[in-house]
Amino acid sequence: MSKQRGTISVDGRGYTGDVEADLNSKAFALFGSGVGKAFLQYLEGISTNNIHPAGTNIETLAHAEGSRWIVAIMKKRSELGRKQND
Repeated sequence: MSKQRGTISVDGRGYTGDVEADLNSKAFALFGSGVGKAFLQYLEGISTNNIHPAGTNIETLAHAEGSRWIVAIMKKRSELGRKQND
């Protein structure tokens, strides 16, 4: 059995088109409206929009960047899921 890989995804991994569409669809179902959308905005507020002062240690900055990356992936997949449903 050979693993079939598609193009590189927004998260840097390779998925087949079916898996990619499924992930995007699920993200849109979770975060596209209502409570999920409000919660995603909350996560964006505490991660992406959070500013760290000069002198913040590298471990804190690395953790913050990881959080920002995860929120960005969730937002992008939700956007892609909305577009594929249009």
